[in-house]
Amino acid sequence: MTFPTSRVSTPAGTAHARRRPPASGLALLAALLAVVPVAGVAQVRDGEACKTESVARDKLVDFGTAFAAAEKRAKTWAADAAVARFTHTTLGPIDADARSANWYSTWYAKSIDAFVSITIANGTITCWAMKGAAGRMPQLKPDWTKDAKRVLAIAAEKGGAALMKEGYVPRLEMSAGSGGVAYWYVNYEHPTKRHGLQVIVDANTGVFRSALK
Repeated sequence: MTFPTSRVSTPAGTAHARRRPPASGLALLAALLAVVPVAGVAQVRDGEACKTESVARDKLVDFGTAFAAAEKRAKTWAADAAVARFTHTTLGPIDADARSANWYSTWYAKSIDAFVSITIANGTITCWAMKGAAGRMPQLKPDWTKDAKRVLAIAAEKGGAALMKEGYVPRLEMSAGSGGVAYWYVNYEHPTKRHGLQVIVDANTGVFRSALK
């Protein structure tokens, strides 16, 4: 940007001096420099990180469809984005076929030290990015168990089915346990009763680990 110059009276034999740009010009220059990214430094802003759009015709979305849709948006946002947590909310109770109307997941990108929260509500996906960590990261293998329906079946067999007859409902989540070990958790909860059941399955192998009352 070139600022206007003006010639002023100077002693004989001296060069004409350039006047300082007006304050408004300096402010404009500073603003322009502020928005120019520094080479090699990723610019992360809190806010919408993907286009809000439908990813399924039905309001109930199965885990496989939800995970694929979320992973696609997360990888588009940041190529090294990795899933930190995948679950569903109380707005979307899960059924035996691992379908929910409200999925929620978080993904972390180490390259930019930021995470994106992705929600799929009634078949519509939204993404929101924020600077910072996403919490403890699960150590997932490339072929980790994504068969959420099978995980629910294991949990039902380990005591969940009996509890559901009493009004308990399962809540499914994939996240990191102690030391970053990746687990599937199925927690059976009741609207009024306190004690339920937690069934834990290894997320990498799909092997049952424990059932805690």
